Amino acid sequence: MAVILKNGALFLHIPKTGGTWVTRVLREAGLMRCSIGHRHANLEHLLAPGWQGLGRRLEWSWKRSLYLRTHPRPFTFCFVRHPLDWYESFYLYKSQPSLNWERDGEFDHFHRWHPNAVLNGLGEGKSFHEFVAAVLDQYPGYVSALFNHYTFRPVDFVGKQENLREDLVTVLERLGCEFDPAQIRGKERINRSRDEASRPEWDPALRDRAIRLERAAMERFGYLPE
Repeated sequence: MAVILKNGALFLHIPKTGGTWVTRVLREAGLMRCSIGHRHANLEHLLAPGWQGLGRRLEWSWKRSLYLRTHPRPFTFCFVRHPLDWYESFYLYKSQPSLNWERDGEFDHFHRWHPNAVLNGLGEGKSFHEFVAAVLDQYPGYVSALFNHYTFRPVDFVGKQENLREDLVTVLERLGCEFDPAQIRGKERINRSRDEASRPEWDPALRDRAIRLERAAMERFGYLPE
């Protein structure tokens, strides 16, 4: 979920960028005030969520009124990852037998919002290359659009999943938080995708196409094609 820190800062969890680990670290370090909204909510969703039942609605209204700054906006941070690596991680995660391409929300249901709902059904029974080709055919530059979904409003710090521990230490130091950097640097990663160490081998033509279509995110966040 989106996390409000005790000092009022806001962490937004972009899917498949290490956010589950970040949330656990913030909680265990005693820096987290509360979670708020949908697990993968962006700021717009926090300010105007869909109807999610009376209990959830009341909880959201209470937390937002007490803790979520709107004027001035809170210091906001999130993490991204190399777009090609995002495709690999998403595919490996969703194709696990325990998940078997579990759906994320419902694309055509206003109150079942999820940023990845448009990908529902695109990977079931398909190879990695077939999945990526299907996404690029229907939603060219999908990962760039996903990252923009969280960073369209100004964010104060965008870290990288590839440097997750050090970037989290950096942003917490910038915020003036009291914490032990050694504990964060020594914290084991969680929620890794199945066989993520053995990455899929890209078809060269498909890889070149993905790089062209994800150029916006790669240039904006400093990722190289190679």
